[in-house]
Amino acid sequence: MPQAAPCPAVSTQAAAAMRLPSSPAHPDLLIGDSEAVSRLKEQIGPCACSPYPVLIEGESGTGKELVASRIRGLGPRRTRPYVVINCAALAPGLVESALFGHTRGAFTGAAAAHAGYFEAAQDGTLFLDEIGELPLDAQAKLLRVLESGEFQRVGETRALRAGARILSATNRDLRAEVLKGRFRADLYHRLSVFSLRVPPVRERGRDRLVLLHHFARCCAQESGAAPIRLDARAETLWMAHPFPGNVRELRNIVIRLHARYAGQSIDPTRLHGELEQASLAAAADGPLALTRDAARMHLLAHRSIDLDRLLEAWERAFVEAALAITGHNLTQAARLLGVRRTTLHSRLQQFDVHGAGE
Repeated sequence: MPQAAPCPAVSTQAAAAMRLPSSPAHPDLLIGDSEAVSRLKEQIGPCACSPYPVLIEGESGTGKELVASRIRGLGPRRTRPYVVINCAALAPGLVESALFGHTRGAFTGAAAAHAGYFEAAQDGTLFLDEIGELPLDAQAKLLRVLESGEFQRVGETRALRAGARILSATNRDLRAEVLKGRFRADLYHRLSVFSLRVPPVRERGRDRLVLLHHFARCCAQESGAAPIRLDARAETLWMAHPFPGNVRELRNIVIRLHARYAGQSIDPTRLHGELEQASLAAAADGPLALTRDAARMHLLAHRSIDLDRLLEAWERAFVEAALAITGHNLTQAARLLGVRRTTLHSRLQQFDVHGAGE
């Protein structure tokens, strides 16, 4: 079987979606000692020692890339190339070229030969992040490579060996995507010889505080200022927050708190402003994201609220947002809000807000 030649430069489009980490992740960077995280750490060991594909599943911001890096760092290929690809960043028409490379003149704009990700990874590790975003035609081509162990550059007939170990990650439920016809069942089974689930922060108990202290120390070391700390009531508020953005959200909150209050004790009032901002950002994906956990966080901060005023404020905010989006067209705003036009009109009278009719 022909072997891959030394890799020429990866194409510009391919490089935009690729990262080449310089060293393996330190094992201790998977922070936390909750039952969920301890179970994940135990599962990583057998995966690291195996040559077979691993599918890493979990919500956005949970640390799936860190898990992949740890699998590679603990395995026998730790000193070999490690190529990380964001599949969502690949232009649909250039996926095949990005993955497998192309020859000069293979298509319009192919002025020179370029290696793809499989050649760049050589006999190391290829991490396909956001694998659920690959279009179906690209899934079929990836499957053929995984089944045969060979690939060809676009515009070339010479077969090259695919020697890299495949790790992949997704924030989608790929089983559900298979049932909906959006992901190939055969590719799913190829990728998930081993399957790991990275738990969201809300399932990690007091790891919330472990992560807080870790990122607070990191901020202090980088800035040279003393770390922040939470008082007892603020800790209760912190533990009640659902962190829908997971570790990424938690880290960003700590960074903002440190920037404003370095070396100080954070009380519930200071903390609530940051947590409320994070909850509103999560609600951008749907108002129902602001549910029981976020309500508990709000009550812990304020102890008591005027529910009628709070609900009216939210309702008014959505009505005004719909009017702004539709240029104050009453009919379109009502459709956007999922209510009858007459219902919206009565709300406008109640709020003393004016629409523009049809």
